[in-house]
Amino acid sequence: MEEFSDVRFKQRAVIEFLTVEKVPPVEIHRRTQAVYGDQCVDVSTVRRWLRWFRDGALGQADLSDKARSGRPVTASDQLRQDHFADFVDLVILWKNN
Repeated sequence: MEEFSDVRFKQRAVIEFLTVEKVPPVEIHRRTQAVYGDQCVDVSTVRRWLRWFRDGALGQADLSDKARSGRPVTASDQLRQDHFADFVDLVILWKNN
């Protein structure tokens, strides 16, 4: 399965292309949802990106995600497993004391 950020990158490219084609945001969302299903961005995100592409130089946009501060949107399954294992170890240690 693809990483969510890879899917978002692809969707940005599709949205930029369809913006040049003057396709309305609701139609762009319908078409991307047909392809990406549950991983499709929300229609409000489509509208925001569409404005961003229109305001900038079409075809010149940097489609990659920028580093941001704050909590990450997703975590790897391994990371969650490690945190859970640490939590279980702490509970066992606490019960034994």
